[in-house]
Amino acid sequence: MCRDCIKRAEPVLADTHIYLLRMYSTLSEVQAYLQFFDDAADLSRQMVDGYNKIYHPNNAALGLATMRAGVTHWQGGYIEVGHGMVCKAYAILMITHGPTHPITKDLEAMRMQTEMEFRMFKQNEYVYHSMREAALKNRPMTMMNEPMSVQDNIKNLFHRKK
Repeated sequence: MCRDCIKRAEPVLADTHIYLLRMYSTLSEVQAYLQFFDDAADLSRQMVDGYNKIYHPNNAALGLATMRAGVTHWQGGYIEVGHGMVCKAYAILMITHGPTHPITKDLEAMRMQTEMEFRMFKQNEYVYHSMREAALKNRPMTMMNEPMSVQDNIKNLFHRKK
């Protein structure tokens, strides 16, 4: 229903119309629940872009929308974008909600988690994706075969001394 409403409303309503932004938000949450993270991330980005145009940079609604979009990107595997949005949301919510609010405390934990994952991603993208797949499938991590040149280098690195 949301997709049909958006298809009909987009030609008529401005990209900053609050009802259109709410439809983006709703459809994004549904898509994330159904684990269609690419669509959910795109819709949440459109929602945040609209909110950025109509709200003050330190508005609480903008901060919460940015937080939801950051989490959606993070869940979708877009760690760099997700981490940036979570950090931006944290900065906004520190101003609007304060450091002792439960949402801000949860967001601080998320920010640290995304930062660690982002560092891992930058160090070894292959291991990051392997760990992510294992976590999403709720299975222990197994290493898939890496390209042969990397395997050969690893074998040569860890050979026994005779």
